[in-house]
Amino acid sequence: MLTTYSDQNGHLLPIAEGDLRKALWIDLYEPSREEEIRVEAELQLEIPTRDEMREVESSSALYREHGATFVTIRLVERRESMQPRLTSVTLVLADNQLVTIRYANPKAFQLFTAKTQKPDSVFHSAISAMLCLLETVVDRDADLLEEIGDALEPISTEIFSQNATSMDKIAAADLGGVLKRIGNAGELASRVRESLHSIGRSIPFLQMQIVDDNGLDTRLKTLARDVQSLAEHDNFLQTQIQFLLDSSIGLISIQQNAIMKTLSVAAVIFLPPTLIGSIYGMNFDRIPELHWHYGYIWALGLMAMSACGPLIFFRLKRWL
Repeated sequence: MLTTYSDQNGHLLPIAEGDLRKALWIDLYEPSREEEIRVEAELQLEIPTRDEMREVESSSALYREHGATFVTIRLVERRESMQPRLTSVTLVLADNQLVTIRYANPKAFQLFTAKTQKPDSVFHSAISAMLCLLETVVDRDADLLEEIGDALEPISTEIFSQNATSMDKIAAADLGGVLKRIGNAGELASRVRESLHSIGRSIPFLQMQIVDDNGLDTRLKTLARDVQSLAEHDNFLQTQIQFLLDSSIGLISIQQNAIMKTLSVAAVIFLPPTLIGSIYGMNFDRIPELHWHYGYIWALGLMAMSACGPLIFFRLKRWL
């Protein structure tokens, strides 16, 4: 789908498809081959393919060609009932025109499209629109990091709010669900980090390509500081995620050890009575106690004492 936007008193408003040279922003969303050919012919550009946009090396993501500047960044896309994923978006600056090529519709793009039509938003050049798009992506990444932090707080409370007298609660806790929530937070944090990294490495490239106009260089420096601070916050969140993951696995190990201890104690307690019962259950004609008047009571008492002995011993050792 090809959508064109023109500058109308500083606002970007969609216009009917006509001469692409009159558009300030050309958005190619899942473009057909015919739309790509049209843009290439009218703007004298070579649109990168979807496979080329996925390449991670800097030479493929940041370059100039035929007087146009190409920048490929990665945005976090998260649909309902789906794991977050990264999608590549290529931004092209050519003759005061911004061309975007994308094969997804992440939330950051929706926010940017809405921002271009606000009364207080002013876009007099393609580079200012491009910077606004990058700032919107960074703001969206910041929102995602805040969401991760808000998700980790109840997990931490759930894990560490137990005490020594509430082992039953620990044993009953749904640690499998906790591990899943921690994994989802870690997955989202890693995707945000990759997005911030792609934007961070594009900023020095843009600083070399554009001429300062209306404080654009200052906006780039501010954007670089924001990316750096968010990357540090992402590192902090990933450290917290790893700590919570290790703690959850530790609690699972404690639960498993408690279960094994219970089974081991039960085996030790019932092993002597089982031995005594097995001895007097053998089918031999000559068993001295077989004809005793109190033989049955004697056997039961002996089994009870043999079971209570290990139990008392474990209690004295405070193993139970």
